[in-house]
Amino acid sequence: MERLPVITNRTALGQPGQSDPLEQFLAGQLSERTRRAYYADLCHFFDTADISLERIRAVSFHSLVAFRNELAAQGYKRTSINRKLSSLKAFFKMMTAAGLIEKNPADSALVRGYRLEGNLTGKAINKKALKQIVEAISQHKDELVRTRDTAIVYLLTYGGLRRSEAASISWEDLIQEGAFHVLKLPVTKSGVPQDIKLQPIVIHHLEQYKSALLANRYPAEGKVFLGLSNRSRGRPLTDQSINLIVKRYALRAGVPQRITAHMFRHTCCTLAIEGGAKPQQVQAHLRHKDLKTTMRYYENRERLTDNASDYIRIG
Repeated sequence: MERLPVITNRTALGQPGQSDPLEQFLAGQLSERTRRAYYADLCHFFDTADISLERIRAVSFHSLVAFRNELAAQGYKRTSINRKLSSLKAFFKMMTAAGLIEKNPADSALVRGYRLEGNLTGKAINKKALKQIVEAISQHKDELVRTRDTAIVYLLTYGGLRRSEAASISWEDLIQEGAFHVLKLPVTKSGVPQDIKLQPIVIHHLEQYKSALLANRYPAEGKVFLGLSNRSRGRPLTDQSINLIVKRYALRAGVPQRITAHMFRHTCCTLAIEGGAKPQQVQAHLRHKDLKTTMRYYENRERLTDNASDYIRIG
């Protein structure tokens, strides 16, 4: 993996006291994950990590539109294209605000993103498939593995966590505030710690897993989810491992849908909507930055709930 540039106090571009534009931009980001994503996208666009002020000022909105169209021609997914455009827009917005360039070539009025698919059907796991996955986990003979994997599935489903968030939590992040159980997420997409309310059934499965850990002489402190195979025994699970775990049980259960860990987040959102939760409640729980993201789920469910075909009668 290419290393991120080290933030230094060196002068650059021949201008005393002015730091490298890329370093300056990356230093303003809250999380390491965001910095790495921005770094990769900017290096992709400029085709180098040595981004001089001269190169920045030479960029026009035509360059950005051409880059967007080239990504599409190369078969990049719409989500990937829009993510890269978002990185460039954030970068040029800061360059404009800092007075390094006069006009923002990535202004949204000039550079439009690729429209995202509005159809969310298939991204959520239906209740029957969820039960099949939980049943497949319950058949595991090893109690420690069984309780760990059950806790993972319930936490993903009820908490709406991203897999990286689930991998990062420690036992010390689980606290009680009055009558409520709360998970204080240390690692989030926004880079800011956030709180998640945990339902009693999630706490129940976490406690069962903790008891199994102690019974097998593992410490019930530090990272919650540990590797239990011979190669990774006792080491914290990675987000990739969590993804592989849920995929494995879905295959064992014979679920025809191609399951990923992120689909449990979609499932959390969909089940909350079907249960009657308000848009703002779902937005807060899933920590969607924009309510528009949440509303896409509402509009999708509404389209299916009150559909034109429901009014068709034959005979």
